[in-house]
Amino acid sequence: MEHAYCINGRTWIKFEILMKSLNALENDFFFRLSQSGPVIEPSEIITGRDDSPHVHQQPANPLIRFLARFFDYSIFFTLLHIVSGPISLPGFGRIFPIEFLAWVPIETLLLATWGTTPGKWLLRTEIKRRFSNRLSFRSAFRRSFSVYFRGLGMGIPVINVLCMLNAFYRLRLFQTTTWDKEEGTFVIHQSLVKWRYYLAIVVVFAGMIIYSFWKKSWL
Repeated sequence: MEHAYCINGRTWIKFEILMKSLNALENDFFFRLSQSGPVIEPSEIITGRDDSPHVHQQPANPLIRFLARFFDYSIFFTLLHIVSGPISLPGFGRIFPIEFLAWVPIETLLLATWGTTPGKWLLRTEIKRRFSNRLSFRSAFRRSFSVYFRGLGMGIPVINVLCMLNAFYRLRLFQTTTWDKEEGTFVIHQSLVKWRYYLAIVVVFAGMIIYSFWKKSWL
């Protein structure tokens, strides 16, 4: 038992080192992009009063956020499949799937103009900034890239699972993600009828099957 605990402890330490390395790379990228980051106002420090817009919100729901994101991926990847047809990618394309990166500018545009995406609209989820209705293009890009880089691990096998588990744990524990905290954004979950939830599950399931055929990833 002591030996097993030692192995698990070492594994967790390696995972923490990996996450810190990803955060350092991302911070360096945005430092080069812009010397100024989001400013933390005194009102954003945790106090006894709520400065968020008066909107009825549901508690943070990792499953809804997961379905909303992968609903978007399913629609986007299916459209790519229709446009390009089935393709066989080299080893690099399997390890480093660029289609997840291709979604970043599209999501940026949607968040900056509509404040939501097809998946978030279906599941009645919006992303807003304190005291404003929509994100700026800069803030939307920073958030989308952070989700891609830190939340999905750039889609790289194994790393993506570890990153998603870490994001799930932090969202359940702190009711927010690191990218929302850094950008001063918050996610609004409104009441949801069951058909929207079931439709999202069906689309995600079908979309992932199409994606699997498209990438020809069957072993």
